[in-house]
Formats: sequence, structure tokens, C-alpha cells
Amino acid sequence: MLTKKIIDLIEANALQLSKEIKRELLLHQSTRSYQKIDEKILHDWIYDVCSRFSYWLDEDREKGEVQQHYKNLGRERLLQGFELPEVISALYLTKRRLWAFIAASREADSALNLNQIVEASFLLVRFFDHAVLHVSEGYEESLRSKYGYEAPLSNPERLSEAIAAKQKLEQPIYEEPKLPSLCFTKGMIRFG
Repeated sequence: MLTKKIIDLIEANALQLSKEIKRELLLHQSTRSYQKIDEKILHDWIYDVCSRFSYWLDEDREKGEVQQHYKNLGRERLLQGFELPEVISALYLTKRRLWAFIAASREADSALNLNQIVEASFLLVRFFDHAVLHVSEGYEESLRSKYGYEAPLSNPERLSEAIAAKQKLEQPIYEEPKLPSLCFTKGMIRFG
């Protein structure tokens, strides 16, 4: 694998990267629920990804362990009161920080070639795309089992019902307001 040097750099700098990602999650508007989590626990969550990055990138784990880990993560975040967009945003911010680190690594180490950067970027994007997919699946599975919720897209009849209900709610907004008609009769105004 061309990217072994880059992956080793990420793992060697896992502590610093974890601190930077944690700081960004705590300050970013799209991840407000993360501000309620104990900072040590949050740091440990992030450090787990960064310190074992080569382990998580293994293609075989995508189909099994990574899938199960991130489905469980989606379930846990629902139980902890996180909204799904916040969880996805946290994954995105983590990916973005790692991507910036990879780009900066090339500037710091001229031995890294463009092929290594491209391959590492591809693996990073693929990993986080799968993580978002599996977190969403776990989150929705938990919603279904806990609340009987069914995502509209998984059932075409439910989708058409949801669209009809939305249109019904929006309809009064689009109708022209009906003004009372005025009639002038011998100096008097009548509303009709």
C-alpha cells in the first residue's frame, strides 16, 4: 500500500489530532450536543479512530467490524440524545481535519508523492462514507425499534402519505387571502 507512510503519520500524531478534532467539535455550531459530553470521553472516542486508523481502513473490516461498530454508534448516539445531523457533522469534521493533516504532510515531507496523497484521500473518503452510512442505519434501526418509526423512503406508501400531509399543511399558505367585500349604501358600509 502506497499510503502506509501517511497512515503511520496519522497514527503517530493521533494524540495531537484528537485534541484538535475535539476542540473543533466543542466549538462548531453543528455539534452542540458534543459540548455536553465529558471532554475525556469525547477525546477517547476520537483517539480510538486516529490511533488505529490503519486497522479501521482495512477493507475486510468495512464489511464486518466497521459496519457493526458504526451501527452501534448510531444506536448509542440516539439513546444519548444526539440528533443524526450532529453525528454526521462530527464524522465530517473529523474527516476534514484528517484530510487537512494529510495535505500538510506532503508539504512537510517532500518524500510523499502525489499517488500516496490521492490514495490516502480515497481511503479516507471511503471510510467516512461507510461510517456515515452505517451510523445512519443504526440510528434509524433504533428509532424503529424504540418508537415504531419508519423512514418514509423505506416504504413508498408512507412516502406518498408524508408528501400529501405536507402539501395539506402548506396549502393554506398559498391560498389568496379572502378580504371582506364592501358595499356602500346611503352612507353606510356593509361587509358581505
